[in-house]
Order: sequence, then C-alpha cells, then structure tokens
Amino acid sequence: MKHVTVVLVCIFLCAHNGYTQFFGELEWQKKNIPAVLTEVPQTASVTEDAIKIKFAQLGYSPRTEKGALLYKGIRLSEIGNETYDLVIKVDRKGRRDKEASIVYFALSLGNENYVGSNGDPTLTANMRTYCTRFLPWAEAQALEVEIQEQEEQLKSAEKKLENYKEESETLEKRRQKLEEDIKNNKENIEKQKREVDNQKKAVEVLKTRRKPVS
Repeated sequence: MKHVTVVLVCIFLCAHNGYTQFFGELEWQKKNIPAVLTEVPQTASVTEDAIKIKFAQLGYSPRTEKGALLYKGIRLSEIGNETYDLVIKVDRKGRRDKEASIVYFALSLGNENYVGSNGDPTLTANMRTYCTRFLPWAEAQALEVEIQEQEEQLKSAEKKLENYKEESETLEKRRQKLEEDIKNNKENIEKQKREVDNQKKAVEVLKTRRKPVS
C-alpha cells in the first residue's frame, strides 16, 4: 500500500457477518491519523464507487488527495449533530485478495482534530456503526455492476441475433434468386435442346440435297 499503512494497535476488533472492523491509523499526507478500518468483501473499485455514490446522494462531492476521498464540512446525523471533515481511503485488502477491500474512515471535528478510539464513546460507537453501512452499499453497487455487465452481454447477444437475422434475409434472397436462376437455366437448356434439334434437322435436310459432282 503506497500511501496507507495500518498500525495494528487494535483498540476495537469485531468479526460480524463476515467482516472485520477495528480502530487503527491511516498514513495520509505524511501524518498518522486515527481511523476506523472496515473490511468489505468487495473489490476496492466497487467499494469506493459505492461510497461516492451514497455521499453524492446526500449532496456531497469529494476532493481526491493522495488517493483518498476528502469531504469537508459535511453533516451526518447518524454520527452526530456536528459538522465533520472526512478522509476516506479504500484499498485492496491484499495482493492475493483482490476481491476484498479495506475502508479507512477518518473523521475530524475541524482543524484536523481527528477522532480516535479514546474519543467520546458515543461518537466512536456511531462512527463504527456508520462504517458497517459500507458493506451493503458495496454489495448493492457490485450487483449494479453485475447487472450492467449482464445488460452489455444481452445487448451483444441481441446485436448478434439481429446480425444473424439480417444475414438470414440476405441468404434467403440469394436462395430465391438462385432458385430463379436454376429455373431459368433449365428453361434455357430445354430451349437450346430444341434449337440444337432444329439445327440438326436443318443439317440433315441440307445433306439430302447433295448431288454427286463429276
């Protein structure tokens, strides 16, 4: 991880419904800041997109700095009644685990006053609870991605079907033209046979008119 290191001073650790969550640190802009770390069983790209989409629905757009999403002066009633600054970083869980990600969620009360595990118990509990939302968000986004991919495959299959139908129509026209050409050819053969017979008869008639020449 280039910009993020985890200091495994795990103040809080829970394993619930297949995910792990704990307080640790996020190395960001040459500082170690406290953050809630939540494991999400989806890819980093899907998880990050899910978070950005949800925050966009709340009317918030991030500024990207050092690979992290920075939200300034936002309100999250699920966490508290204050105005917060957020730093959210999503990383792949590990080199061998591309299908899971780790979300670093750092919350500041302003002036880089980041909340750590020793902060207000209600606030830290609300932070942890809020971070569990990343799982269903990412799951929903993964489904949307899967739906989009399936729709693309459907469009491709439908396009191929249309191409086959067009090709079938072209081949059918060729077949009809070929059958017509075969029919005309047979008629021409019969006409030409009669013509050949007539010419043979004409030759025979002319031959009967031969006379010996002395």
